[in-house]
Amino acid sequence: MKDYRPRAQTGVFAGLLIIAALALLACAPARAAESYAWTQFTSSGLEARAATSDASCPKATLDGRETPMRVRATPNEAFPVLVCTLAIPKGAGAASVNGRPLALAPPRANRIALIGDTGCRLKAMILQGCNSIKSWPFRLDADVAAEMEPDLVVHVGDLVYRERPCPESSKGCAGSPYGDNWESWKADVFEPAQALLGAAPWVFVRGNHEICDRAGGGWGRLVSPLDFTEGACTPQEPPYAIDLGGLTLSVLDVTRAEDRAVDDAVAAALRRQFADLAKVEGPLWIAMHKPIYASVRIKDGVNEGDNKTLVAATRGAIGPNTQLLLSGHIHTFQAMSYDGDHPAQIVAGHGGVVLDAFAPQKLDGLAMGDAKVDHGVGLTNVFGFAMLDRREAEWQLTDFDTHGQPLARCHLRGRKFACDP
Repeated sequence: MKDYRPRAQTGVFAGLLIIAALALLACAPARAAESYAWTQFTSSGLEARAATSDASCPKATLDGRETPMRVRATPNEAFPVLVCTLAIPKGAGAASVNGRPLALAPPRANRIALIGDTGCRLKAMILQGCNSIKSWPFRLDADVAAEMEPDLVVHVGDLVYRERPCPESSKGCAGSPYGDNWESWKADVFEPAQALLGAAPWVFVRGNHEICDRAGGGWGRLVSPLDFTEGACTPQEPPYAIDLGGLTLSVLDVTRAEDRAVDDAVAAALRRQFADLAKVEGPLWIAMHKPIYASVRIKDGVNEGDNKTLVAATRGAIGPNTQLLLSGHIHTFQAMSYDGDHPAQIVAGHGGVVLDAFAPQKLDGLAMGDAKVDHGVGLTNVFGFAMLDRREAEWQLTDFDTHGQPLARCHLRGRKFACDP
């Protein structure tokens, strides 16, 4: 229909519309800055960390007093977020970031959540359904574990698995980010783990997916226990220790330990670290991504899964003070103790990534290189997480599925597991 209004009147009308639109935009609330905050143990003790899209670090308080956070890493093209940190002294009673309380560490950790290999796998021919809670249930694991109120969360490594683009033809992972950047770290770690990040302090163990030429940039910037230097990446980070109250947890970077063949140089370096740990007074647990002895499958009657470099590094070097090893790497759950002079082992690599379909369930008597399983339990093709509860004379280990149903229970006394049927 033809417009018979005078031209001047039409122009005035259009101008009024523009003014009204600008007024509405001015009244609209500003988009809130994207922000995540958590606490984690580092080589210097407990720290609060925050990643924010804001231009400055968020407000933090310690015991009711406003305490400025320090800039850890400034934004860049791949990671357009500011990363901030704040050391939390021992004995602190309360801490918060942007008014939200942070989880602090009790003097004695009595309940420890154990989870690992949690990212959504997009690599080569494996395209996991990142958009499906059934195919990739890490968020469910994290939410259920948070409701169990752990004192500490130990993530045994391999946080980010999104290494290649999802094809347009694949609905299961459509729209997924990929590569070592903030969007991938947010999708694989910070979004799904929000509840668990707020439930307890974390220990991040470096996995082989966090090495320098994979997701090492995000590792160093966001969660490494070391100070961050732009453009630098440490190939092997030094160990550090955490006092859990009558028990020491040592965290080792064993990402360079070759699985199938002995790397003599790496074995020698790790051997020196294990020898130093043998001098630690009192009971010791070691958290390291790759297990020494475990099983990914039995092929032609021979076990595959023991790490040849770690076997060489630890032979005769692990002290009697080491009771338990906490690992992932193999995408299943296993709890084992061995004949001879070896600490017990937990493998908790079933937190979300595609599972190893042929990992055995029957472990008793299984030879793993030069070790033999005395007693153990394995769970195949089941996503979940584990919980360690301190009792008077033992630790109780329970493995849960994604809905919090207990699937296996073992009792750790010294270096030996006794598992319920």
